Amino acid sequence: MTQALPEFLATVAVPEEDLEFGKEITVTHTEVVPVSADEYWTGFDDYFRLQAYVGMHEHMTTIKGDGGVGTVIEFDFLDGRTQEILLEKDDSTKTWVIAMVGSNPLFKTYKAAVKVDKDTSDTAKVTMSITGIVALEDYNRRRGHVAFTKYMLRNRINEVLCLIADKKGSVLNWEIEIDCRPKKLWDAVNDWAGYAWVMNATGVEVVPDAPNYDLRRKVFFGTAFAEERLVMGSENPNTLTYEMGRNDNMGALHYRGKVEVVETPSGKTKAKYTSTFLPLPGADAKTAIKALMDPRMEWIKATFADKPNYFCMLL
Repeated sequence: MTQALPEFLATVAVPEEDLEFGKEITVTHTEVVPVSADEYWTGFDDYFRLQAYVGMHEHMTTIKGDGGVGTVIEFDFLDGRTQEILLEKDDSTKTWVIAMVGSNPLFKTYKAAVKVDKDTSDTAKVTMSITGIVALEDYNRRRGHVAFTKYMLRNRINEVLCLIADKKGSVLNWEIEIDCRPKKLWDAVNDWAGYAWVMNATGVEVVPDAPNYDLRRKVFFGTAFAEERLVMGSENPNTLTYEMGRNDNMGALHYRGKVEVVETPSGKTKAKYTSTFLPLPGADAKTAIKALMDPRMEWIKATFADKPNYFCMLL
């Protein structure tokens, strides 16, 4: 993961009672999301699509079931395969529960539950809880994993918003090739305290919130700023994902951006950028975001392209 996240997680407080090896623990987070409870619950309509959409479910196959309670899926996880079963999906209470079948290198037991409640007519209160026994014997690794699991709860809650957006076609993709080595661009993207890859940015203020397991930053454009939350950074491929709440310039209630930096066969750089968003009511978010991002992609190409060495050319 991007270095900013483990450095941040090392600063958060993890209750000592949650670090006893072999003890079953529960971590919980509640988030108010910018859609109604009924709309948020549509993200759970299709069990297979939901599980395939969220991260860390590569090469998913069905062991049994048709997507209802009792369905078992299997997917790649670390160096092996992990199975999960759908234990509960109650439309009347908007409750969804899955559990791991057996164990894996990180958990001896694992159960995740989501409860969706009405907040207002336009917002929902979503609570996600994970209960399990961490399999890591090393204290420091166990502590890091508990902290990471807590951080991931908000990610998973908001990931359902992205699935809802994806179902509606509220997604835009860009792919550009840049005349430079991948490390040049990735070093800039991967620097959570930097802004070299953000067009027109004038500064960054990192905003860590350890008590709430939340790492954000303010990207300044003169006196104005956009607040971004770090979702995840990873390698192989080099990928950074961040998200924002309501953004009137984009016409979005929720926005998630994902940038992937890979090497081309010629040793240059290919950058892939994905925007996933929920539009504000009445807004043409797709047009607004495209108008903002098209020139930014061209700026990145020009800014990070290696400049000719005129001295060598003269020789």
